[in-house]
Formats: sequence, C-alpha cells, structure tokens
Amino acid sequence: MKKALAIGAALTAISAVLAAPAAAGFKTAKPPYLVPTAPGVVVDPILSAGDVITNSPHPFGYQMSGIPDGTGSYANMHWGWTWGHDDWNHVPGKTFNVVMNHELGRNFPNTPAGVDARISQLTVNRSDLSVEFAEYLFKGNEFYERFCSATLAMIFGRPMYFTGEEAIVMPPQTPLHDGSSIVMDPRTGMWRDTVHFGHLQHENVLPLRLKKWVFATTDDDFRVTPARTDSYLYAYMSDTFLGGITGREGSLYVWKADNPAKIDNTTIVKGEVVPGHFVPITQIENTNSQTIKIAAQAKGAFKFDRLEDITELPGQQWITYFSDTGKPPKTLAGRVFRFVFDKRDPTRASLQMILNGDPPNNDDIRNPDNLDASQKVLVIQEDREAVFRGDVGGTTGFNRVLVYDFRTGRLTSVARVATPATLRPGTWESSGVDDAHHTIGKDWWILDVQAHNTTAPQPGPTLQPNSSVGEDGQLLAIKIPGSQGGGRDDHDHGGDHKHDH
Repeated sequence: MKKALAIGAALTAISAVLAAPAAAGFKTAKPPYLVPTAPGVVVDPILSAGDVITNSPHPFGYQMSGIPDGTGSYANMHWGWTWGHDDWNHVPGKTFNVVMNHELGRNFPNTPAGVDARISQLTVNRSDLSVEFAEYLFKGNEFYERFCSATLAMIFGRPMYFTGEEAIVMPPQTPLHDGSSIVMDPRTGMWRDTVHFGHLQHENVLPLRLKKWVFATTDDDFRVTPARTDSYLYAYMSDTFLGGITGREGSLYVWKADNPAKIDNTTIVKGEVVPGHFVPITQIENTNSQTIKIAAQAKGAFKFDRLEDITELPGQQWITYFSDTGKPPKTLAGRVFRFVFDKRDPTRASLQMILNGDPPNNDDIRNPDNLDASQKVLVIQEDREAVFRGDVGGTTGFNRVLVYDFRTGRLTSVARVATPATLRPGTWESSGVDDAHHTIGKDWWILDVQAHNTTAPQPGPTLQPNSSVGEDGQLLAIKIPGSQGGGRDDHDHGGDHKHDH
C-alpha cells in the first residue's frame, strides 16, 4: 500500500510539473536583420543589441551587447518519464542554451568605452525561441580583445566552448594576451587560457578527436601594411584532451605542402589535392605573435591570405572545411578549402580548393567568412570587402548566406543582410552560423548579424543597461529547407549543434 501511494504521489508530482506554465520569455521587437532569398527559408529574430532581460543573476539585469559573433548551443537535458517505457530516461528539456561572443575590444571602433570581449549565455525556449534567462560568462573586464568565431563541442558529455582573440600587439594597440585563446565550460563559467595554441589572430579553434586530439586554429591576419603579412594554419596535438588544453603534453604545429613548389594560394588550382604535413613550432618560437610568424615562414609553411572560420564534417571529423576571405594583391574574392587529416597520423593532411571567387573559376562568392557544415551542405557567410559592397541605396552587394551542396557542388543564396538604404548594402554582415538541429530542430541554424555603422544602447563596464552606446547587432535563427537530414544526427538530441565528440 505504501509503495502504491508513493508511485501515485510521484505521478501526481510529474503531472504537476508537466502542467506548470512555462516561464514567460522575451523576444526582440526589432524586425529581422536578415532577409530570405530562397523559397521556404524562414528567418526568426531572437534578441537584438539593447534588449534587456530582467531574468538574470546580475542586479541590473542583462542587456545584449553589440558586435555578436561566434555562437554555440547545447540542449538542456533532464531525467523525465517517457511513456511506453518502464524507467526514467535522459530526454531534452523545453529549453536550450546559446553561447555567443561579442567581438568587443578597447581598441576596436564602436564598442562601449572600457569594455573588452564578452561572452553571453542565453536560455532559449525551444517552442517559440524566446529568451527565458540571460547572463554574461565573460563580462568584458577580463582583458581579452575581440573574441571572434567559436566552436561549442560536447567533450565526454560536457559542453566545451573554444574561442580566441582576433587581436595581437600592433602599436599603438596593446592587447594584454597578444592573440591568445580560451576553453570554457559554459555550465559552470570556468575557463582556462590556451596560449600554447599560438599567439595569433584566432578566427576559430576546432577540437577534433582523431588518433590524437587535434586543436586546429585559423589565423585571421588582415595586415597588409607596412609589409604584407601571410596567414597560416596551425594545430596543437596531444594524446589526451586534458593534456592538450592544459599544455602539459603535446606540441604546436603549422601546416606545409609536401611539394616545395606549392607555397601559397597562387600555386594551386581548384580541385587539385595538395598533400602536406604539419611541422612543429616550439613554445619558445611561440613567445609572441612576431616570433611564431617568423618560425612559420622559416619552416616553409603554406601561405594563405586571410584564414577565417573552420568546421568539421559531422560524423567524419577528419574532414574539415575552412575559408580564406582573400587579401589583395594575390586574391580578392576569396576561397573555400576542404582539408582532410590522415586518420592514422593527423600530422599528415591534404588541402583542396573547392570554391574560388577569383579568376579563372569566378564562383559566385565574395569574401567567405564564417561557416558550418551538416552532413549535406556547407553554410557560408560573406563579409565583403569595400570593392564588393555596392552603392548606397543599391540592390546588389549585400552580404549573403550561401549554401554549398556537397553532392552537386551547387552554390545557392538563401538569405542576405537587411542593411538600411542609408548605407552601402554590404556594410552589415552576418556571422556566427551554427547547425542547430540538435537544439531547435531539423533544418534550423543559429547565426547573428553585425550591424556595422549602426549603434544601439548597451551596458558599459558596470553592466548597467543603457550606460553606454555601441554597435548594433542581432541574434537570429534561420530555417533552410533540405539543409539537414538523411543521417544519424537527425535523432540525436543529446549533443551540441556543431561538433559532437
């Protein structure tokens, strides 16, 4: 009898939880900063710079900062009853978390005075994409500059967030860390510096679990004066994950082609497979952002123009993709590469150009930047240089969201930024795209828009809302029909949106 009463009480408690009303969430009142350009595409704005969330641990509440960039999301799981089974099961909750960078820095235009890089975490309702809770994991007083792209990966069942500074010491600028990077557990807010991954202008850090742990990082070096500076592909490799993120074991490497004639972008053609290998960079050579460049050049590393985001192919981690946004005089419109690690020996890897916006291929792509992959497609975001931005009030030159179909090689525009008519169309850019089928549903992606040359109120160093002004921006979700599906990931709700290890 007591057992029956206990079961009845438990079922009553479960029914009460299921019947409880959901917390009221907040959704931005601003129109979407992204416009669909293909049939069936849906754009859903979530939060805009200046919006205030009162449900926050900070006494002032949370106000979204501008210049949103890299994002990641992970499902909130709970132990719940699944009808038809005789036990409790680990099932997705009604909310998921979004982790989002703000590419702020004291030496960067249109940022709140005295504020460095920030990282937001939002709890979002799965049903209507409203924000139920918000906080800053990085408040902007940690003395890191310009966190750019990011990777959120499930490592041994825990979300881990990788990101880095797109900033190095360039007089009169003096970022304290000279192009470092971090790894964070967003559930606790605990993080550690990973300077051993390299002093460089990190666009992204991608963890890969191959025969070794590989932490690949792309170098977004945009310097062209007084002397043009090349960009390199680096990787830190170690036998264990903990040894890698702590630097207690493993080594830093830079990639070079096996053929000494293949030295840079101009020496390869679209479709050509270029075998290569990683050569070691010592931590003495990684003393600062100048010594690592000198070492990479001395070792004959392959010279890219300006590397941007990097991602993996879900289910086949040894296959990765990254973009080179281009940098005159060698390239102008940019390129996208497929980069394949040897599964038996990740110090060996091959490079293949799959898209080329410059002659002779003239693919319909302009300055590719952020990207992410499903098993079916690669989603690519443009960040156009001035020559491609169009005229004020024009109808061409908008930064687009493009989809590259792996099977057909077809490139399609699915959305563009909604730049105001008072600005050149390519002034705004979208960024931070990530596969969100684990957290929202099939064919959904999370991204944001950096509304350059447009400002919004936002918190200054104290985090008090409306205490400063900075660049505008918006977090959105986009549904791209047919962009996902057909693979084992479709029913996996326990991982992250992008890289599930």
